[in-house]
Amino acid sequence: MRSTLAIAAFAAGALAVPYNKEQKRDVVTDIDYVTAYNVVTVTAGQPAATPEAPKHYGHHNNYNNPVAYTTVVTTSSAAPAAYSPPAVEQPATTSSAPAYSASSASGPEPTDYAGKCVYHHNLHRANHSVSDIAWDDGLASIAQTIAESCVYAHNVQEGGGGYGQNIAAGVDAANISAIITDLFYNGEEPYFADQYGKDDPDMTNFELFGHFTQIVWKDTISVGCATVQCPNGLANTGDGVEPVFTVCNYKNPGNYAGEYGANVLQPLGHPTANWNTGSS
Repeated sequence: MRSTLAIAAFAAGALAVPYNKEQKRDVVTDIDYVTAYNVVTVTAGQPAATPEAPKHYGHHNNYNNPVAYTTVVTTSSAAPAAYSPPAVEQPATTSSAPAYSASSASGPEPTDYAGKCVYHHNLHRANHSVSDIAWDDGLASIAQTIAESCVYAHNVQEGGGGYGQNIAAGVDAANISAIITDLFYNGEEPYFADQYGKDDPDMTNFELFGHFTQIVWKDTISVGCATVQCPNGLANTGDGVEPVFTVCNYKNPGNYAGEYGANVLQPLGHPTANWNTGSS
């Protein structure tokens, strides 16, 4: 049995502090951005088009990290082949593990780690009128590798990249539902309450709602998470943080500038879920 967790989120570094009846533990949460590349190819003698790519916001140090792009100019007089986006190595295909649906989320909570992750994501996605996400073994394997580094920092290059990422520290695997539901959703959704319908919301409080928007992002189709105990300590965290590292990777990534209105939809007003929603 797990102790009831009372969650409070704070601004600096998206720090959150959960409490139980026996002790106080610090919990650190963060989210990162994926750099998008837009390659423009032109023939010699023709002006290069101005590349445009949406900003992809992330929690790390600054919410408005610029998107990088590359412009390639060919010297051949022959017309180049039709442009195609640069190939991105994708993680392994989505697992055939049960994709716990929003409808099944109203029933008992699964007892396995992957099932809990998907169940609690889909509880909230259903409340925002978006389709379920499925468990992705490839994303989970990448998350495991990153978490085993025991360095609390983002790594969105592992396994070829191309995914979004939420990370947290200080909560063990048995309480993954508290990270997803109490920290990332319940603790952050209120900060986005006056931003629904805006393609480019006010990013002043992005550090306080960026995990939530990734969880309910309409275009996201799969998730893979891992939680690792770090017996020798978790680098980059404070003394009060338990050395437990959680990484969740998402395909497709969310939090793109100009796309919030279409991807973060108004809630339907379902009853508030908690870490133990659906548990027996």
